[in-house]
Amino acid sequence: MTTFPVAAKPGSNNYRAAPDVDWRSMDGEARTARIERRARLRSQLMAAGVEQAEWSRTVLPGALAGNWVERGSRTQSGRVVSAEFDSTNNRITALAHGGQVWRADRGALNWTSPNDTVMFRPNGNVGTLLRLTNPERLLVVGDQPTRLAFSNDAGTTYTDSTGGNPGGGWYATGLAARDAAGTEVYFLRTYFDGAMGDWRTKLFASTDRGSTFTDRGFVGNRDQVAIFSPRDTSTTMYLLNGTQLSTITPEPMHWWHARPCHMPARRMWSRSVAGATARPGRDFLYAFYSRSGGTDVYRSLDGGLTWTTRTPAPTEMFGNFSAEASPQFQNHAYVGGVNLYRSLDGAQSWQLVNEWFAYYGNPASQLHADIPNIDVFSNGAADRILISTDGGLYESNDNLMTVTNLSLSGLNVSQYYGSYTQRSGSRHILAGAQDQGLQKVVNPSPGINDFIQTYSGDYAHLTSGNGGVSTWMVYPGFAMLETTPAAPNTNGLRFWDFGAQGFTGWFFLPPIAADPTNGNRAILAGGRIGGGNSNRVVELSYNGSSISGAQDSFDFVNAVTAVAFASDGNTRYAMSTAQDFFRKSGGGSWTKVTNSGLPGNHYFHGNDIVVHPTVPGTIYVAGSGYSNPGVFRSTTDGSSFAAFSTGLPNTMVYDLAISADGQHLFAATELGPYYYDTATSSWVDLSGASAPEQVYWDVDFVDSENTARFSTYGRGIWDFALDSGGLLFRNGFE
Repeated sequence: MTTFPVAAKPGSNNYRAAPDVDWRSMDGEARTARIERRARLRSQLMAAGVEQAEWSRTVLPGALAGNWVERGSRTQSGRVVSAEFDSTNNRITALAHGGQVWRADRGALNWTSPNDTVMFRPNGNVGTLLRLTNPERLLVVGDQPTRLAFSNDAGTTYTDSTGGNPGGGWYATGLAARDAAGTEVYFLRTYFDGAMGDWRTKLFASTDRGSTFTDRGFVGNRDQVAIFSPRDTSTTMYLLNGTQLSTITPEPMHWWHARPCHMPARRMWSRSVAGATARPGRDFLYAFYSRSGGTDVYRSLDGGLTWTTRTPAPTEMFGNFSAEASPQFQNHAYVGGVNLYRSLDGAQSWQLVNEWFAYYGNPASQLHADIPNIDVFSNGAADRILISTDGGLYESNDNLMTVTNLSLSGLNVSQYYGSYTQRSGSRHILAGAQDQGLQKVVNPSPGINDFIQTYSGDYAHLTSGNGGVSTWMVYPGFAMLETTPAAPNTNGLRFWDFGAQGFTGWFFLPPIAADPTNGNRAILAGGRIGGGNSNRVVELSYNGSSISGAQDSFDFVNAVTAVAFASDGNTRYAMSTAQDFFRKSGGGSWTKVTNSGLPGNHYFHGNDIVVHPTVPGTIYVAGSGYSNPGVFRSTTDGSSFAAFSTGLPNTMVYDLAISADGQHLFAATELGPYYYDTATSSWVDLSGASAPEQVYWDVDFVDSENTARFSTYGRGIWDFALDSGGLLFRNGFE
């Protein structure tokens, strides 16, 4: 379990854009256009009678052809943010953090994603899904892009709700129906209130099952408002604004104000309200107020007329949907943070379900860390509880006395920062995941593979100087070398701990590069060893038993955002947050060779530098492309650069990869996978009709397989396998 940097508000500079540039809106508009374009392509293929199995093929006129192949993981799910249960058909519907809707029969757990080319990605850690009945309709909210849409065909196609998607929003905070079989739906999203000069919560209302919404205006401060209607047992719609509980009546809509919850408002920074019906006409309610170190709990047994203070839950809520109460048992309540807690005595006491680290010894029956959502459904003598975690979806049918992992196979929603594939032999795959650790596929087979998690945490920037005999990577707190990639254990891991070595000022995931002539050596972006405000690089060396670090004397002044070696290992390169470029040749000193103007860095991951393997002095750099080009190229060994981004959207370019012969250049971006076509001197979108609509964090070109291996943040690893003997460029890059 690690603390992940939260999503930035609109206008923040986390993605290094000019002050007047709304990078989030730029991404949203571009993503919307992509989704619409790909929907048209799918429709054309269906109309032409092309079998869906053939949709994986992408042909780029004049460039190359290839096929998309999913590689997994099948066994290491990432974050799930919401779930619904259909008791009539014994079916589960889940929304993954990557933005896809997944479905499975509860008995078979035959997980499928009906449509990978749509995306309902939230800003931050939580997301929203609602299932209506009679007939079934799925309502899904996304923030990247801003979207509220419905599906009447089990998630195969979606229609945008009218009036529910005004631009300029930050994130959704609630979606609820008065009655799942009825017509009323209510929706909360955070917008900037110009009159108040702050971000506040706005309410939208629908009386036609979410087809159209009307804007009901601002109803409270950001993260101070929640909506809820007790599932299955009541048709009362509640709105909690701070300590004031109200009910919502249908058209003409108005509020009825109940008695306040008597909770000091100064302590509130997030809330949720949950409830159920204990007897006809009288709801019992819980109000949860999250604060640092805990969650204060209040209960009403008379529909909100009076409230009593209960024992605080010993965790702050992971998100706005991380607390819930039973729809049928007035003494049952649940609160999730890093860990999940239950109370079966009306919140007089709280019991831990399991410590987060217990997951690693028994993932089948122990919850993973971080609880974005708890969904509770009436189920006879005990509730059916679906628990969304950073490691997939769980179920309990005994009031959280025990849990069962529903995502041990087939819920392919891994969130990867990167991968590295061994270049020869068995070509083992190593992958670094968000909160699902270092993962491996030993002796991978074609198609989707089962990955094993060998070490917990978050890992990125996987790099090797010896073809994968050993692989370097970083965690938020140490650099790590895997010396036995084929071992399904931790025996070959070696560490250089930042805290123990006094290394400070580093990025959340600091860049690292392996020496191509010595796999036991790497350079790490700083930061610094010791005190002060300098920013340096550290050379890490492995002697066969331990890793040592030596800090370079050169001060880059600004934090280092990328490091790289030339293919002969004699020249080193670096970038900084000032968008400067540096070079160090042989045994000389670092020199700033380009002043500013290059792409800005991602706020916790940095930039990327790729050196041409066969043309000395040719270098590509990548990063933020919102206010300037996202890729630049130098043919002067870094002394000067020119924009190299024709065809790319204005977005974040996370990673570049080039084939060993210099013939193929790929980019992994916020808005998908791209390839540079020398025939047109332009980047082209590789997605086609089947690549998942995702954030693409990393690409690794595996020459022995003629494959670009892309890591997505929510849909696992996907290969773009070039046709054998396909179209190659005879003259390399221009």
